[in-house]
Amino acid sequence: MWVDEEVDAMAQFRTGLLYPVLRAIRWDGRRIDFASPTRIERTTRSLLYRFEEGTTRYAIRFEPDRQKWFLEAVDDSGLVEEIPTP
Repeated sequence: MWVDEEVDAMAQFRTGLLYPVLRAIRWDGRRIDFASPTRIERTTRSLLYRFEEGTTRYAIRFEPDRQKWFLEAVDDSGLVEEIPTP
């Protein structure tokens, strides 16, 4: 499901790390914690975080220039295909 909605994020900005460590987001009235390892893809203007929690996959975009986080997509179908990158 394509969402593309701004979310509140809990992230750590650690010295020496290239990217913030995303721990959780608040979306649709609930908190979603991320414990699994993530894949991070870098574009010219953003970072795309991909998480898998059980059978649900999330794609979350961080825009460093604006310091904003966006939930791009959620896939809770349980299928193993990739979430498409826009």
